[in-house]
Amino acid sequence: MSLTESQINEAIEQMRSHCKLLEETDYHSVSARGVLYTLGYSVKQTDEVITDLFDRGFTYCLDPMFPGSSGEPIILGVCCYGPDQLRSRLDSLRTR
Repeated sequence: MSLTESQINEAIEQMRSHCKLLEETDYHSVSARGVLYTLGYSVKQTDEVITDLFDRGFTYCLDPMFPGSSGEPIILGVCCYGPDQLRSRLDSLRTR
């Protein structure tokens, strides 16, 4: 079963909260996919949320699901950000 728009928005809010917590307690590089897995989302649910992030403007080095700007594949380890940087990208998503 697919996530509803409300559930995707909740996942994004949980991501923001998790990143904020990491900023204050355990600052280390994270990926959007890794944060969603940490929060307990399945691979299918994570793919849905990441697709939504991409559709809402987070297109730079988001996840290996999407090619880089030059069309070449992206390696997951390259898509890591400081938690403050990831949170900033989540904060700048286009609204629906």
